[in-house]
Amino acid sequence: MTVYIGLLLFIAIVAFINKKTNLSPKYFLWISFMAMTLVLGLRGSTVGEDTKMYLSVANAASRMSWKEIFSSFPTTEWNFISYGIYGGYSEQTETIYMAYNKLIMSVFHNPQWVLIITAAITCYFMMRFICNNVEQYSDLYLATYVYMCDSIYMSSFNIMRQVLALSIAAQAIEEVKQEKYKKAIVWVAIAACFHLSALLFVAVLLIYKLKEKRKYYKWIVLGVCILPVALPLLTTIVSRILPKYVSYLQTSFWSAQAKGTLVLWGIIIIAILIMIRRKDNDERTWWLIYMATIYIGVELIGMRYTVISRVAMYFRIGLPLFFPTMKKYFNTNSRLIYVGGILFVMTWSFLSYASSPARLYTFGF
Repeated sequence: MTVYIGLLLFIAIVAFINKKTNLSPKYFLWISFMAMTLVLGLRGSTVGEDTKMYLSVANAASRMSWKEIFSSFPTTEWNFISYGIYGGYSEQTETIYMAYNKLIMSVFHNPQWVLIITAAITCYFMMRFICNNVEQYSDLYLATYVYMCDSIYMSSFNIMRQVLALSIAAQAIEEVKQEKYKKAIVWVAIAACFHLSALLFVAVLLIYKLKEKRKYYKWIVLGVCILPVALPLLTTIVSRILPKYVSYLQTSFWSAQAKGTLVLWGIIIIAILIMIRRKDNDERTWWLIYMATIYIGVELIGMRYTVISRVAMYFRIGLPLFFPTMKKYFNTNSRLIYVGGILFVMTWSFLSYASSPARLYTFGF
């Protein structure tokens, strides 16, 4: 855990120095995300459940010609597992993601660079999303800490490709804010080229533009409540439209461990209850309330079908903005207690992720 604790302390020290010297929070933002990029990109093949697979994809891409990669667009087979007389299993990935690997391998000839470049792109776009969507720059400190300690950054060690797609899709929010809807769709389309599930981000954009959010909030809550009952129907629809992802709705590949997550959910639910009682919430605040509500609902299903947590990731992206926004509902003294509580829970979450055997850190190269 030395590397993770070192990252935690480094970012805390940078925040302290940045505040003491009255520098712009943007300096803290850049330095923090650069540090996160290095830790994520320099990891060895054993760090994260799927890192070996990503390195194998990169090596497979380097052996394939450009023609072979694009011959079966939109997906490309990168490996075939033979079961002899019983047939076999074709491992496939999005063609553009395969071409992305091919391009990197053509330049650097080392699969580690796929991890490094992916980490850099992901962290840059996540940083850009946070910077463009905080209410005030002073919120960047807490937003950055929440991002690092919450699931999205730590999941990047495992579901690297999906988090990359999420970071790209998140840029569509800025376009929607400026009513540049075509550009927003382009961002989501690019993201889907790296992980098809990024198409779910269209729902996030629709929620952002939904008018009179207070009026429709009860319907969102009702929808979240009936989601578990509607799961069989949803499974049928997905099996016909996107059969590749039907397992996300049927199987639990690992046991869900609530532990500190329940504490986090409890804080979010209490925060939502406080926020919805206010009459002065703007559209952005209601968007964050919607995001947090849907996230909780989807994650509750994920307690049984754990891979559904990957769907929740597209709504979880609002949390780095949600917690700083909640500060404005407290006076000066209680605000310090609130921020201290969030920092404690987030640190607990970070150390919990870091202590996982799958996160035992080794360096690549």
